[in-house]
Amino acid sequence: MNTKNYLYGFVSVAILAFVAILIYETISPKNSAKSKRIECQKQSTTFERVYAPEAIDETIKALKSGNIQTKYKMLFSVHTPTQMGQYFTIEEVNEDLLEILSRYEDTTIQSQKPLVIDYHLYENDINDPGKKSKEAKKYAGYIRMNFYLGSTRVYSNQIDFLDFEGKDIKDRLQCAIDSLITLQ
Repeated sequence: MNTKNYLYGFVSVAILAFVAILIYETISPKNSAKSKRIECQKQSTTFERVYAPEAIDETIKALKSGNIQTKYKMLFSVHTPTQMGQYFTIEEVNEDLLEILSRYEDTTIQSQKPLVIDYHLYENDINDPGKKSKEAKKYAGYIRMNFYLGSTRVYSNQIDFLDFEGKDIKDRLQCAIDSLITLQ
């Protein structure tokens, strides 16, 4: 009888431990900053981070109010002959971003603090001696976006683009904005 009770006890503890591990893995944040929260993030590598969760709602409100400023820069490869400047300019990319942002604008929403989107477009430097893996050489570049409400950094997003002519940049910008919007 004691052996039978011991066996039931052991099986019960093992089941509880298994359930606890499943629950922990479901609710705990992953070690990787890579994100696949929404469908568009599955199309290329995306990293994101929320710096000020308490300011997310106000940041999205500023976005929807149209109270937006953009700062931008394009950084070319050093070890590889650059291709980006041949196909598009950073001003064209910014025009695409402003067009995307205008789709969210709601004239009934007012925001006192401006949303500042500070972003850099980086060309992947394929011949960089620090790039060792084939994976690191597959993408054309990435967009690093920081979203500030006033002077407070609220959210950042880094997303790869894959086309060397930049044909997928507009979709990646859309994904970055969707990623922010879905945090609300």
